Amino acid sequence: MLAAALDRWKVWVLAVFSITYFAITSVLAWHKLLWNDELFTLYIARLPTYADIWSFLASGVEQLPPTFHILARLCVKLFGVNPWALRLPEILGVGVMSLCLFVVVSRRSSAAYGLVAMLLPLVTHVLYYATEARPYGLVLGCAALSLLCWQSVASEHRRVLSLLGLTGSLAAALASHYYAVFILMPLAAGEIARTVVRRRLDPSVWLAFALATLPLWVFLPLIQSGRRVGATFWARPRWFHMVTFYQDLLGLTASGGIFLFLGILVLLTTYALVRSSIGAEPKHRATSRIPMHEVVAALGYLAVPALAVLLAKVATGAFTNRYALGAVLGLALIIPWGAYLILDGRATLGIALAAVLLSWFVAKDGIEPAVNARRALATFQDTLAFLRGAAPADAPLVIASPHLFLQLSYYAPPPLASRLVYLTDTAASMRYFETDTVELGLQEFRRWTPMSIEDYPSYVREHRRFLLYGDTGAWVWLLPDLVATGARLQLVAVDGGRRLFLVDAAAESSDRVGARPTKADPWPSR
Repeated sequence: MLAAALDRWKVWVLAVFSITYFAITSVLAWHKLLWNDELFTLYIARLPTYADIWSFLASGVEQLPPTFHILARLCVKLFGVNPWALRLPEILGVGVMSLCLFVVVSRRSSAAYGLVAMLLPLVTHVLYYATEARPYGLVLGCAALSLLCWQSVASEHRRVLSLLGLTGSLAAALASHYYAVFILMPLAAGEIARTVVRRRLDPSVWLAFALATLPLWVFLPLIQSGRRVGATFWARPRWFHMVTFYQDLLGLTASGGIFLFLGILVLLTTYALVRSSIGAEPKHRATSRIPMHEVVAALGYLAVPALAVLLAKVATGAFTNRYALGAVLGLALIIPWGAYLILDGRATLGIALAAVLLSWFVAKDGIEPAVNARRALATFQDTLAFLRGAAPADAPLVIASPHLFLQLSYYAPPPLASRLVYLTDTAASMRYFETDTVELGLQEFRRWTPMSIEDYPSYVREHRRFLLYGDTGAWVWLLPDLVATGARLQLVAVDGGRRLFLVDAAAESSDRVGARPTKADPWPSR
């Protein structure tokens, strides 16, 4: 009875979910500060012409297709330059993913377990990418849509429309991020399994796969430009990323008993799915059998991190966990389908599990991040107030951290933003971090934005004394290099974990950090 009621009202249930999801993600998107990578998206999207976008990407410092930035450009033109507008494609992408998963899983089980599939990704790290102005949420939406269309083609459901949807969704994914090629592989594996079972090829599906790769050929010059900086890319692939990917996805800080439990769960559900797909289940459940080719595709999504790391090792030289986010589709298929079979399709248990996931999504992944975003915004406002008060008026202010420099340059009021300087040096970055990706990106921005980005050696020769704000966090090579080259750093003020220094680059040896300058100490000047 409960299952029948859910089927009757599922359109309204999906409508309520969509409104809830859109409200939560919109609040998060509006209040979260834009960070380094998102500001890359914004600045590139706001370049004067489409030719300028292509020219910037041809430098290789941003390894994304221009269509992603053009979409961002369209959103800010329609809705204004604000965080929500910039992040809107990703909000919609992850929302489409959830709705598509509901349909895919419901077709082989019931609406109750479709709800589980719909909500499961939203209690993982995937939700973060629903409110980040980078293409990963968009790719997930295209990936789930392509899965739905492929399932429809195999089921002879609106075949022509489904084939067009399959081609278009895969092409859109590849036009958003080149690593989206990995969402094609599970479908190809599933189609091979389908061919074996049917004992005949479906040429239309393979033609759809081939046509979908068109963006890769169109943007091949940009891909080749990106490969030129692959040798010094900031994120190098490691074999252990195949495992730590899931640790990051599930938000876990330990990999012992919890991972063992999840591994056993996946094995049990896979076993139940395979038995179902080969007809080893009781006759009364024969109508709910899950086809073998869909089981193969689901397992293929789980293998995406391993495939991505392998490709990065042998070809691209670049991997970070977000490149393999499509693996979440495997979890969102395997676990609900397996639970449906193991629990004998009981709708009450499926709805109970969905209720738990919904509560987790709203409370843990909705309200808590919104509170944290407001706190982060307040902390950032405190930083701006600190700099306005502690740094002498009109004095140039060097920011040690590239990420902080981009944020301050964007959010600071014009009088303060005009004083901010970043010193760039690819050789120094290579010495300390064995990567120059961040430096190359900022050097390219020097051509296209009014931000003050100067060469480190020449700036120090011309400005023997200057103010410096920062810490020794990620990608910060400037502080240790100044000390190593004999500069004197005098502490002016402290702002939490960051410090404001007066740097004397003419000193023959560095003083120990900690002495506050006296009134006789002159402030730096140009």
